[in-house]
Amino acid sequence: MLVSAGIILVVGGLCACAPLFKRVSQSLGRALSVLGFIVGMVVLIVAVDYALGFNFLSGAISDALAATSSPYLKYFLPAMIVLGILLISRPIRNVRWASIISLALGLLVSYFLRTLLPSLFTSSTVLVIVFLIATLAIYTLLRFVEDLFDFIGSVLAFPPIAIAVGLVNIYFGILFFSV
Repeated sequence: MLVSAGIILVVGGLCACAPLFKRVSQSLGRALSVLGFIVGMVVLIVAVDYALGFNFLSGAISDALAATSSPYLKYFLPAMIVLGILLISRPIRNVRWASIISLALGLLVSYFLRTLLPSLFTSSTVLVIVFLIATLAIYTLLRFVEDLFDFIGSVLAFPPIAIAVGLVNIYFGILFFSV
């Protein structure tokens, strides 16, 4: 296995406990948030790999779960997914990515329609209307997803919840080390 589940759970748990460290040092809390973003991506990749049964990165997790005597270790996957969402959503919660993505996709839709069907889209007015319709439709969908992600991120970023998620994942990481 390329990634040890115990190590990423403990490191991710420490990064989730960043509100505790912000009281000591503001720069330490920010450093843990940046490190947490990277660790959060790794946590989600390993969790998806294990959940879908690819076993590219998580082959040893299955072996550890089969050899364990702890009845709680089988619940590590939901905790791992919540940890990944928490760590990723903390730094990007205020980024308005729906606008940027919808603008880019609206331009791509207009470009591909102009390229694939040049006889239908000869007028620039028609292309502008297609661009506006595509951009608004995509923005509406992505804005909903962005608001949902913002809500979940703000709930998970509430310090008592973040600390609890961090401590649970540290516990699961220690359980993986004990196997």
